[in-house]
Amino acid sequence: MNLFVATIKIKKPIDNRFLFGLFTFIMAFSVTAKEVKEFESAIYLNDAVSMTLANHPELKAFLLRNDMQQGQVQQAAIGEPSQINLTVEDALGVGQHSALSNMQTTLTFSWLLQQEQINGRVNTAKTEIEQLAVEQQIVSFDLAATTAKQFIQILVKQERLKLNQMATLQAKEVLKALSERVNAGKGSNIDVRMAEVEIVRMALAVEDTVHDLKASQYQLSSLWGQAGSTFRVNGDLLALPKLSNLEYELDKLKQSPHILQFVTATRIAQSQLELARIEAKSQWQFTAGLRRYEATDDFGLVAGVSIPLGTDNRNAGKIATLKAKQDVLAFEQASLMQQLDSQLYVLLQEMAHARHVIDTFQQDIIPTLDITLKEAVIAFNVGQLSYSQWSDIRRELLNAQSELLNTYESLHLQHIEIQRLTGASISQ
Repeated sequence: MNLFVATIKIKKPIDNRFLFGLFTFIMAFSVTAKEVKEFESAIYLNDAVSMTLANHPELKAFLLRNDMQQGQVQQAAIGEPSQINLTVEDALGVGQHSALSNMQTTLTFSWLLQQEQINGRVNTAKTEIEQLAVEQQIVSFDLAATTAKQFIQILVKQERLKLNQMATLQAKEVLKALSERVNAGKGSNIDVRMAEVEIVRMALAVEDTVHDLKASQYQLSSLWGQAGSTFRVNGDLLALPKLSNLEYELDKLKQSPHILQFVTATRIAQSQLELARIEAKSQWQFTAGLRRYEATDDFGLVAGVSIPLGTDNRNAGKIATLKAKQDVLAFEQASLMQQLDSQLYVLLQEMAHARHVIDTFQQDIIPTLDITLKEAVIAFNVGQLSYSQWSDIRRELLNAQSELLNTYESLHLQHIEIQRLTGASISQ
């Protein structure tokens, strides 16, 4: 599908070959390889995002961080070890306690009642794994959005290159026609020189776009670890994203990772709070064992319990801190929702404005300039319009085409940013 087409017929004495696309601006994805240099391979937006998510080192680091956190869970499940004690009394003394005749040997086994504390530590460690998963989601959405934005920018630059190359070809045809008129004694050398300058300017625009395109391609391919690879992106700038309302996007936002990270952080603080309360409780230690009496060749059972002294408020400061942390998280979540609410509203308004600008250019500005350019050619042929005036109209049409391309770019980038904030799947 052609984005813009403006075709002008010019009377003699200009060569018929001048009709070769003169004043025809085609920005479409059907431009052939003869018009624009084709790259080695073509990729789509889904391909680019998938390669980034599969190969970016920042996401690979989350795998190692998850292993680290699993180790924390495993470690949290390990409590204080039980103890075996061997005690020898009344041995190697003097008198009745000489040698081993009256020796008493006691073998005991001691353990703590700590299962509640262990469960608390494990629950806290597992909740922190959930937080890590949310962080990974946020990074994934950020990287996907970065990839999509660079993809759109490359797509726009590819089309801008086509536009500049087409304009350069047209300028060369104009110069050729003007030279023929001069040779026939019906034109001015001044117009020829101005046309030559215009060609040089357009050639510089093409070169600048080529360098800019290469730089953007390098940046995009570096996201999936293949910096420097050459490719061409495939997409449809004309496919306008759906314009939704603020209420719909806010509902999606409430389930986005940006908000879920506060929910998970609050759960972590609650787990830590419960653990602090559990650890403040006294841990009872029980002991049981067997005693050997050498003098009578008897055995006896021994048992005991140890109860730490003190109150259960020794973690009062830590508990107060964690309660305050929960309150802070609640206010931070409300603040972020308020900020994102405003940001979403602005983005939706900008998208609506971009749609209006696109409609205005396509329905009013470009068609009017197209007609004006046709009339300008006729006026130039009969001597009613100078080359400079004629060139200004051509340039105005080219600028309108370029501005429309910029608006398409802005619209897609705004849509991608909304998808990033609300945690939606990135799509063009």
